[in-house]
Amino acid sequence: MFPIRHAKLQGCGKLSMPFHQSDSIILKTYPLGEADRIVAFFSRDHGKLRGVANGARKMKNRFGASLEPLAHSRIQFLEKENRDLVRIQSADLLDSPMKLFQDYDRAVCAGHLIELVDRFLPEHEPQDAVFRLVRITSRALEQGCPIDFAACYFEVWMLRLAGVFPDLFTCSACARRLEAGDARFLAPGLQAVICSHCQHGNATSILVEVVELVRWTLQNPLDGSGCGGDRAVRNLHELNDYWIRHYSER
Repeated sequence: MFPIRHAKLQGCGKLSMPFHQSDSIILKTYPLGEADRIVAFFSRDHGKLRGVANGARKMKNRFGASLEPLAHSRIQFLEKENRDLVRIQSADLLDSPMKLFQDYDRAVCAGHLIELVDRFLPEHEPQDAVFRLVRITSRALEQGCPIDFAACYFEVWMLRLAGVFPDLFTCSACARRLEAGDARFLAPGLQAVICSHCQHGNATSILVEVVELVRWTLQNPLDGSGCGGDRAVRNLHELNDYWIRHYSER
């Protein structure tokens, strides 16, 4: 973490707004008037924040590409108590997402990552694991990792870090630990799994390949190669999509 300094109000000797510097990931920007922008960014040390970047919409501005979505930038900002928006003083680009946004499908996936971070994370709460997850997934996409697999990997970990990814390895009814080849089914409501002994009625079975894909995801880092067949990735993405909508809309 970088040291905190304080900015002085002009003509006044008192300490006023604390000055912060933090590695950040840009999420979104919005126009503000003719020359400025509101920037939503994910600070490694301070969590999700929104701030005003004066002059960021001008043709010649001091920010350059440092405020583009998914850019990894070191942002210096002033924060005033009881104000929703911080004041962005400067931003130094550490890693550009330009290569990622040159491919339409990968750009769409990048937008999906940004949307999930914005949807799940509360403001002002640092989440170092999520910060590292975004950086890892962005790099894997740039290195050619299959898009659907990278999205699935990110979704699983985003749900897990939010504390809502279902345990696919334990029966929610009898608490029996399920082995790799054991049949398992989605419990009513789809938020947990049950084993074949506890399953009654028309519960939906989970593909063995999906379980193995989740196991691999939780045990391995993401790189440029990917893992899992198309059917498993597609099926897991459908489940993730349900869980994302279910938990983010509560």
